[in-house]
Amino acid sequence: MIRFLAADLDGTLLTSSKTITPHTRQVLIDAQQRGLTIILASGRPLYSILPFAEQLELQKHHGFIIAFNGSLVWDCSKKEIIKQKTIPLHVIPELVAALNDDFHIHGYKGNNIVVQGEPDNWSRYISSANKMQLLETKNFIDTITEAQHKCIITGPPRKLWHLEKRLKKQFETSFSICRSESFLLEVMPKGIDKADALRELLAKLKGKTDELLCCGDGYNDLNMMQLAGISCAPRNAKKPVKQTASFVTESNDRDGVAHAVIKYVNV
Repeated sequence: MIRFLAADLDGTLLTSSKTITPHTRQVLIDAQQRGLTIILASGRPLYSILPFAEQLELQKHHGFIIAFNGSLVWDCSKKEIIKQKTIPLHVIPELVAALNDDFHIHGYKGNNIVVQGEPDNWSRYISSANKMQLLETKNFIDTITEAQHKCIITGPPRKLWHLEKRLKKQFETSFSICRSESFLLEVMPKGIDKADALRELLAKLKGKTDELLCCGDGYNDLNMMQLAGISCAPRNAKKPVKQTASFVTESNDRDGVAHAVIKYVNV
């Protein structure tokens, strides 16, 4: 029996216009009323996820948020952080030094996104998707004044692929690094990913992995989908994700998550 749903946001639960359709919203609210626990698992910061949690009434139905790909876990009912891990400020200069002018590094300052140098189209995409203002700086290290749950590196996809391989080798003991989009590399504290956050949360809730339905579309969803009893990918998902999933549902623009819930949860 499926008791838990872990759903990615962008490309999965959200449509291409970054919204939850009325049909999907109603299906998920009905499922929660019948006992399903929903966990929104995203690379987004908490600030950017909370409006969707409110739409789905996660506070009322004891849902959870996994933000920053797992470096922060939020209890929606208690409105409190139940787990977090950050990148210490003293290691960020070495990361910045490893980049050249082909790439932009991003971090967080309050509810703003800090970008070193003039923002590119990918920077503006991140800002728009998260509804967070960009703060442009010439000195990223001095502007970032608090430990980071993650940093984001953007750049041309082919060059970013080579950078990913180099950074994983250079910072093997310092960071967890994954690609969420072809143009977007995410750098988290070592040992952080969605799967580990889900595993710890399920243990806290006395749940089992075979009671978990996971829905995701990106490379950063692969580990959590492999953890789940049933994994589901929308038709628009990356090819390796669809190959990993136990089921391919409708696209994110055609209520894919709702179809999966109707199929596998007693709604």
